[in-house]
Amino acid sequence: MIRSPQFGAILLRASELIATQGQEVFEALNISLPANRISLVLAIHTQGPLSSTELASHIGLSRQLIESRLKQSVADGFFVSVPDERDSRKRVYDIAPKAKAEAAQIVTIMQEFEDVYDALWEEIEVNLEASLKSMEQALKKQSLLTRLNEQFPYHSNS
Repeated sequence: MIRSPQFGAILLRASELIATQGQEVFEALNISLPANRISLVLAIHTQGPLSSTELASHIGLSRQLIESRLKQSVADGFFVSVPDERDSRKRVYDIAPKAKAEAAQIVTIMQEFEDVYDALWEEIEVNLEASLKSMEQALKKQSLLTRLNEQFPYHSNS
């Protein structure tokens, strides 16, 4: 089978399409929160108030990136930072009272997107989410560089 040598570019374009089209949905529904912060809403909705470290672990992004997104969202009034009830030395983030209705709408839309993605997986005859998760795990176990050097040892001398 001949494959495009542009796999990374194809993956990036597909990811950008999802982000752009998702943002179009949010704009059409008057949702103010940027799409790249939706995972914060979903994590807090399912887990309750969380620290930036807990959010980073739950979502799978760096704590620094999470804190950057939280900082702007707190400034925008979508999230609030409060003392942790379990440990007053720690701060946790929650959805601001004035943003609860919008957050509930976001959760509903994202649940509906699950059905949309299920139909898409049927249409393309592959569960892309499951496949990408498998690929992510495989790449964590063995990097592309290691794989390249094993298949083409002459690269390891470069």
